[in-house]
Amino acid sequence: MGELRLKQLSIDYGSRTVVQDLDLDVRNGEMVSLLGPSGAGKTTILKAIAGLLEPSKGDILIDGHSVRGFAPEKRNTVMVFQKPLLFPFMNVAQNIGFGLRMQGQTGGEATRHVGHILALTRLEGLERRKVHELSGGQQQRVALARALVLKPSVLLLDEPLSNLDATLRQQMRELIQTIQSETRMTMLFVTHDQSEALMMSHRVALLLDGRLRQVGEPRQLFHQPADPEVAKFFGGKNFFQGRIKDGRLCSDFGDFPVGLQNGNGHLRTATIRPEDIRIASRDVGSSGGLVGRIVKMNFEGSATRIVVACAPGELMVLTSHDGFLPDQEVELTVPADKIRLFPDA
Repeated sequence: MGELRLKQLSIDYGSRTVVQDLDLDVRNGEMVSLLGPSGAGKTTILKAIAGLLEPSKGDILIDGHSVRGFAPEKRNTVMVFQKPLLFPFMNVAQNIGFGLRMQGQTGGEATRHVGHILALTRLEGLERRKVHELSGGQQQRVALARALVLKPSVLLLDEPLSNLDATLRQQMRELIQTIQSETRMTMLFVTHDQSEALMMSHRVALLLDGRLRQVGEPRQLFHQPADPEVAKFFGGKNFFQGRIKDGRLCSDFGDFPVGLQNGNGHLRTATIRPEDIRIASRDVGSSGGLVGRIVKMNFEGSATRIVVACAPGELMVLTSHDGFLPDQEVELTVPADKIRLFPDA
């Protein structure tokens, strides 16, 4: 359906560089999430791909051909925005078919194609509804359908779910996943929501301060972050340092086998996710773990987030077990195989 390649893409606003030397490939039939906090440059990149602004350097290739300098309508991309931006004087079917009419496609074939897209986006029966008669979720589905009907090489989605409530957002996530699976359309999906990116994507590209920090499958970014900043973005809280000695990481929190056969004496940064630390009441007997006292607890529904003050420092634990109390003495076990060791800086 379509391939997208960004080569050394940089984008300036005045004297400020907001995207710098970005390389990214989106393969044919793939859904990639461009993930990052607000202000990272995600929407700016989509606008450059769509032809709504000009990069300061680099290239944009769609299906192997550079589109730098092409007008938006000549790029075979379509962009879905945060707001539906529907025509209020048109009904649902007319909104969906607008792009086809602009291309000169009318008659039975166009009508059948609109009908197919109505079914694909679960809008059957709403064809004659006006925009003001639709819910927020229905309006966003119409905006999505209006883009899909044009069969773009690359579909660009700019946080299209951010204005929906939690229930509608989950329904739309599942719908977009289903549509992508059925159509195999190439999609670049912009979001600031980590869970959204991890759930929906074949691969995730993490953008921080205008630079790509890591690109990979969702599990890879979550469990094998490339550096501490990536780990922090995905909820990493427990960072500590230690020195390598005979294949072990020697730190104030303990000595852990890490399998390194060289690098003796090197200072390395490590992390362990809160959910990977085991916590037990101190009164059940010692297992040789870290002893500490609970200084903070937050109930989060399916789990409780606990901060434990140990002699070397504080560690955050996420546990599904109940029964812990503030100021309780507890024992922590840090599994060596769950420790993520970062490369030398």
